Amino acid sequence: MGIQIAACVIVYRPEQFVEHNIASYIKNVQKIYLIDNTEIKAYDDKFLSAYISKIVFIHDGNNEGIAKRLNYACKVAIQEGFEFLLTMDQDSYFEEKYIDKYLECLENFSEKEKVSMFGINYRKEIKNVDCNCNKANLLITSGSIINLTAYKAIGNFDEKLFIDFVDTDYCFQSILKGYELIEFTNIFMHHNLGEVNGKRSYKNFKKTQRTFHSSVRLYYMTRNFFYLKKKYHNQFIKKLSAHKTDLLNRIKNKLLYNKNRFETVQFLFRALKDYKKNKMGKQF
Repeated sequence: MGIQIAACVIVYRPEQFVEHNIASYIKNVQKIYLIDNTEIKAYDDKFLSAYISKIVFIHDGNNEGIAKRLNYACKVAIQEGFEFLLTMDQDSYFEEKYIDKYLECLENFSEKEKVSMFGINYRKEIKNVDCNCNKANLLITSGSIINLTAYKAIGNFDEKLFIDFVDTDYCFQSILKGYELIEFTNIFMHHNLGEVNGKRSYKNFKKTQRTFHSSVRLYYMTRNFFYLKKKYHNQFIKKLSAHKTDLLNRIKNKLLYNKNRFETVQFLFRALKDYKKNKMGKQF
């Protein structure tokens, strides 16, 4: 491969399957920055030594969230001469045919300099694996490839967000700086969006799959949504409206189908309170 590409995966209290996930793309990149946000080291030397020539392990005993770690990985990758950085969540992985094709599509893309991020389809697997692509107005961090030259022009991931909407903000900044987002629609990645359980609707009694998040995650989602809405006042109205609808659905699921409703309400009120006081970054 002609392009120089590294990868970054940020983990927090990872389970054993993360090693399988990392193995699904390690052969396709020149280096992996494995950043452990767990307070106590979560990896033993046996796993790391198996890939010692490719993995750079970073662990300082602090949970620094997503944005700060992404900025670190981007800057180190730039210093080490990489052109692109594949960013992965701990619960995401590729099948071989998809990651091979993804990087082939990237290498053959004719106007890379105009693109800040390349992304993939994580919603539904497609049988035809090819380089079909569309301009996007939003990509998730996991499975995306950051153009590091564009990163230098766009600026940092917003560390005030800590986690949640970090990717949304970077996409908005990319567009405002004149860059494009490209999604390869027939490249599929397995990605976990959260805890999914089957619950019966109180309205029509039909059982459907619903996504659930902890009260802490809903805190960050809520606080950060208000922050983005203010930051992009009268910009990206449709996309922020869609985010609002999605957030309200997640809150509704948590309140209707979980027992600890009072705790959730407390966290939601704190999210609004902290936003108004401009208390950003890590709070828990």
